[in-house]
Amino acid sequence: MKRLMIISTLWTALSLTGAALAADAETSASAGGFRGDRNGTATATASYEGDVGFARTNSRSGRVDVARGVAVGFDEDGLSLSISNAIDPRFGPAIATNFNISIDRDGDVATSGGVSLANGPGYRQVSAGGSTGAGFIQPHATSFASGDTDARGHVIASTRSYSSPRRVPIRVIHEPRPEPRRVIVLRGR
Repeated sequence: MKRLMIISTLWTALSLTGAALAADAETSASAGGFRGDRNGTATATASYEGDVGFARTNSRSGRVDVARGVAVGFDEDGLSLSISNAIDPRFGPAIATNFNISIDRDGDVATSGGVSLANGPGYRQVSAGGSTGAGFIQPHATSFASGDTDARGHVIASTRSYSSPRRVPIRVIHEPRPEPRRVIVLRGR
């Protein structure tokens, strides 16, 4: 029992250490308000964890409510990028998108994305976001998308994710070309 406890403690410590050293990036963006109103809202978040990277947000409200978050993190485990956008014009539907990609040092890739569209005669609000990281074992990527409208509106939201193991390099073996065949034609007299 003691041996099992030591092994599980070591595994937990290794997992947490890998998660803490991973290149992680996370963003979200949301925008919304009443149709035709200049007092909408727009918010964005962005964060990264890694040796090198940056996180930026930009949001403004007014005639068009716009929010954007971008985060990039890079360290010895790999590269992670997350981008989220949201826009709510005074007239027309509100839309939010998110895209995440992570590539670890072995060439494994994980991506995810989400989109949300909300349209209604009165109030509408959209948000999208996600996170990605090049972790201890393999990269991961998650996304979310949501929206809200008044009773007569509608929301369409979808997310997707994909992961791909590293590609095995293809090695081309060059074989020597065979000697060209010479054909000699003898004509009889």
